[in-house]
Amino acid sequence: MKQPVKVHHLEEDGAVYVIYPNPGSEKSRTSRSFWGVKEKPFPASNAHVLNVQEGDMVEILVNPAGAMKAAFMMFIFPLLCFLLVYTVAAKVIQEEVLLYLMGTIGLAGGFLVNALIRKFRGPGEMPSIERILSKAEIRKWKSCNSACQSCKGCG
Repeated sequence: MKQPVKVHHLEEDGAVYVIYPNPGSEKSRTSRSFWGVKEKPFPASNAHVLNVQEGDMVEILVNPAGAMKAAFMMFIFPLLCFLLVYTVAAKVIQEEVLLYLMGTIGLAGGFLVNALIRKFRGPGEMPSIERILSKAEIRKWKSCNSACQSCKGCG
């Protein structure tokens, strides 16, 4: 899937850090401040060796399979660990408080395993910068007031 992003900064070693631009709608700004959402730059590979500068709007390609795998590991895997540990413990333990505790330990273990995998295997596949957006495309994106331009939910 392709997403427009803004080049946040360039590292000396050639690494490019991008950030999802904040849509201009008042509704979006309000909900972001309510939930305390902070924009965090993330690395993107510049495989096509494009001449990008800080502040440029570019289009990145995020591999859907990698995104789904990351979402599975972040959300579903810990829940499966919870269910597994809870089910196994239920065969031995009858007290509900201890079962809840064991399930919570399973959930925490799932998050820990995920963190260890990311630490030793790295963050995973980085999105790649496909092209630099033209001024007309940037104007069109800004007029939409939505990062995805599909649902108009934040505009």
